[in-house]
Amino acid sequence: MNKNDKKAIFVGECMIELNGDISSLGISNSHMQVNFGGDTYNSAVYFNRLADKKTNTFYCTALSNDSFSKKMILRFKNEQLNCEYIRTDGNSPPGLYSIEIDEYGERSFSYWRDQSPSKKLFTGSNGKNLIKNIRKADTFYYSGITIGILDEIQQNQLIDLGCTAMTSAFDFNFRSQLHSDKEKYKKLFKQINNSIDVHFVSYDDVQELFNVKNPVEIFEILDNKKNLVLIRYKNNIIFRYHHEDIKTITVPHGEVIDTTAAGDSFNGAFLALFNNDNNIKIEENILKSHSITREVIRHKGAVISKELMPKLNEQI
Repeated sequence: MNKNDKKAIFVGECMIELNGDISSLGISNSHMQVNFGGDTYNSAVYFNRLADKKTNTFYCTALSNDSFSKKMILRFKNEQLNCEYIRTDGNSPPGLYSIEIDEYGERSFSYWRDQSPSKKLFTGSNGKNLIKNIRKADTFYYSGITIGILDEIQQNQLIDLGCTAMTSAFDFNFRSQLHSDKEKYKKLFKQINNSIDVHFVSYDDVQELFNVKNPVEIFEILDNKKNLVLIRYKNNIIFRYHHEDIKTITVPHGEVIDTTAAGDSFNGAFLALFNNDNNIKIEENILKSHSITREVIRHKGAVISKELMPKLNEQI
């Protein structure tokens, strides 16, 4: 990597994914696909596909030396993600989850992640070295799920790392199973908001945690006087930058086959376009980034093939 290259670091957990129709499982064998998936990993892939050639995209996680971990790293490398900040000294395989998709494309999840190596990302001497190495990134991205799998000490270390970045971004990604102590996470998500520049929010997530009645209330909860807050609400992206007026962009979704990674793909695309040109208008960035999401949800799975990626210079 050239010392003048920009560095983008995505921090989180990638898991083994089981995906398929198990409606017949009660009476016979079922066929499920085995894949890899995780919110920050998905965003890293879409970011890297769209980032300029002067940007080096790193995925930061903790794995082991088992067969699944090795294959996962091969997948990362196949997506041209830099694996320098991946620990491989864990004692157990990666976490696992399954997705069931109904006829409307909506998903339900089951998780087996208690022994996931990523839960100890910053522990021990290797964790301390990792913390030193991922400071002062140009783009630094993590999510509520990243925060949710870590203990309190590591949570604060991650938040502090975000403060050192040129652009720190966070996806709210509240999950009631993972963030069961709501009062704790209300405070923690507000703390995180004070240290980030770009905050991606799903209205449904915030409504569940903070019990808000309309999207505008979110801007009062998540306002640090300098950040850009983008809220996904129905077929709209509602946003406010600094103390400018609240604006709404309509983003129709069209055909929906599978909503997996709808938000992840948008976030990765948005950050990539901002990384490439920090003077890009927010409205233009939203529409171009949504064109990626609109294509992603037309196909099964979180990561579509490169051949299906829309040509953003033809959008708008």
